[in-house]
Amino acid sequence: TIHLDNVNGDIEIIAWDKAEVSVEAEKKGRTDEDLKRVALEIDSSPAKLSIKTKYAKKSCWLFGNINASVRYKLMVPAGARLHKIDSVNSDITVSGVRGAVSLDTVNGSITATGLAADARLDSVNGSLRAEFASLDGVSEVNLDSVNGRASITLPKGASARIDADSVNGRISVDQQIRLGKARRHSLAGEIGSGGPIISLETVNGSIAVKEK
Repeated sequence: TIHLDNVNGDIEIIAWDKAEVSVEAEKKGRTDEDLKRVALEIDSSPAKLSIKTKYAKKSCWLFGNINASVRYKLMVPAGARLHKIDSVNSDITVSGVRGAVSLDTVNGSITATGLAADARLDSVNGSLRAEFASLDGVSEVNLDSVNGRASITLPKGASARIDADSVNGRISVDQQIRLGKARRHSLAGEIGSGGPIISLETVNGSIAVKEK
């Protein structure tokens, strides 16, 4: 399992065919003093990798005054589980990871492709896009955004239960769906023979369920 905790800086995670993890971290700061305040804390064991971006405290420290960022690029085994990838000001991109993923940012978009297990994507100010290679090992998917659109692409002929809710946005479903409920800004129903629960929720953003 992999846990990454960042504040400022984009995160890219790519699956490869090796049974090991590669970590690239690029620190940027406005001044040398800013750079010195940023440290990476890495805790690893054969079963778990935890990475945390630490900012040294200073008097009257305000979160918004951090003038440094760390950009991460991780290469991970395809079956890895992304237990919690968490950041504040970051775009998060994940490709080819077939284990369960939990991705969370405040200001930034999240794109995850080649998924094949449970997934949770969460952003306050940013769009969410999830694309599944297979739903065979999936039981639950959650996409939740406040100010951004949420879209999910499923394999052709996939079966799932859809629950979509947008306060101020449009909802579209490419597949044929048997509706259980349908209101102006929410719908629930089954595509195919039903299956994993796919929940999509936005406040100010459209929702789309697509087919490959």
